[in-house]
Amino acid sequence: MVVIGDGISYCFPIILLVWLVIVAAVLLGTFNFGLGTELTFNQTMAVCVYASLPGVVKGILTIVVILIGATENFTFQNPIASNLGGLVDPSSHFLYAFLVSVDIFTIWTLILTGVGFSCLTKVKRGTCLAVVFGWWLAFTLGSSAIGAAFS
Repeated sequence: MVVIGDGISYCFPIILLVWLVIVAAVLLGTFNFGLGTELTFNQTMAVCVYASLPGVVKGILTIVVILIGATENFTFQNPIASNLGGLVDPSSHFLYAFLVSVDIFTIWTLILTGVGFSCLTKVKRGTCLAVVFGWWLAFTLGSSAIGAAFS
């Protein structure tokens, strides 16, 4: 476990970059083919990278929580209390996994992504936000269901 944890921590920037490339490609296809825009991959990648910056704030807050020593209920799935996961019992796997995903920083990132795409295109801001939140909801429900099925 320690070796795997070390490998993931050292490779996290590469993993994050690959994840952002996948998200940018999905959103590029959705906006170009679904909404008829003419975005380039570089534009969608730029929006995704800049919109992911609230994750840095979450990471800094997590480091502060660890340094303060408030780690009695610390988990990597829920490092700081910025989500709705504290409202349910962690043993309710699907609901807990879904509510942990409803995070202040995630919502901030999704709003920044929707606003970024609405600035690049002539599509209404509400439509861009609906596309971004729709993909997030589909991914979150799917990953929560898979996680609950195998737990």
